[in-house]
Amino acid sequence: MKRTIDQLLSIIAFSKREYVIWTSYKVNIFTWILDVLINSTLFFMLSILMGKGTNIFPYGTNYVSFVVLGLSAYYISYTNLGDPFDRVARIYWNGTMDLYLLSPLSIVTPVIGIMYRSVLDDYPRVLLAFFFGITLFDAKFRLVSPLIIIIIVILLGISTFGIGMISASSFFLFNIKVGTDPIKFIFQDIIIALAAGYFYPISILPYSLQLLSSILPHTYALDALRRLMIPGGNLNTPVLPLQKLFGIAPIRLDIIVLLVMSVLFIYIGFYLYGLGIKKARKNGTLTRWQ
Repeated sequence: MKRTIDQLLSIIAFSKREYVIWTSYKVNIFTWILDVLINSTLFFMLSILMGKGTNIFPYGTNYVSFVVLGLSAYYISYTNLGDPFDRVARIYWNGTMDLYLLSPLSIVTPVIGIMYRSVLDDYPRVLLAFFFGITLFDAKFRLVSPLIIIIIVILLGISTFGIGMISASSFFLFNIKVGTDPIKFIFQDIIIALAAGYFYPISILPYSLQLLSSILPHTYALDALRRLMIPGGNLNTPVLPLQKLFGIAPIRLDIIVLLVMSVLFIYIGFYLYGLGIKKARKNGTLTRWQ
């Protein structure tokens, strides 16, 4: 118990440092507000092109609401999945990895703590997306089962962070220190970009891509959130391949799959990252100075 508390206090200390660094650049506030406004505006214009009252079965008829939730999932995923590799690289190139590992810290504590700057930069974009969508673009939302909504968001965060740690493990495990991490590229830039359903329903994709989307936590999180939060969302009609296969109530199946993915991806991510650290220690490649 004491060790867990010590790790949490260490994460808080890292986070405070990252907060001080982030807030020292005042232009950050302006740029991330402008970025969310531009993204929201682009998809609002697309909703006008599609026409008001467009049916996005089973997610109601408000396309702006549909996109706001897609943008929100994108911002969470972009940080949780994409950031761990970059944080490990930062620790490595700063020459501090060996210092952290000689301390009583867990091998993942520095990675989580240093991620706070990206969390601070990206997570508030979710609130801004909702603010712009509601105040400027006529997005409308409802809250059916707020507790379930919170659970789904947490599971999305955990599962995408697990994939992020799998990505981070490649830094030492496969000695990928220059260029683009292939795991991050394959997931973030190809599979998720094509099949996560950020800006269009999964059901319009070819069946092969619908099957590909079945391995992504985004698919189930967005399916459940859109059913629960967009007025007119249908809670009972299955549309995803696994929903049709098992015949379980869609939102219940979404939560079960997200829970399994969270446990699985976190376990694999931490395990592979630990293997990468062991390999680097054995080969003497833990820091850039060795």
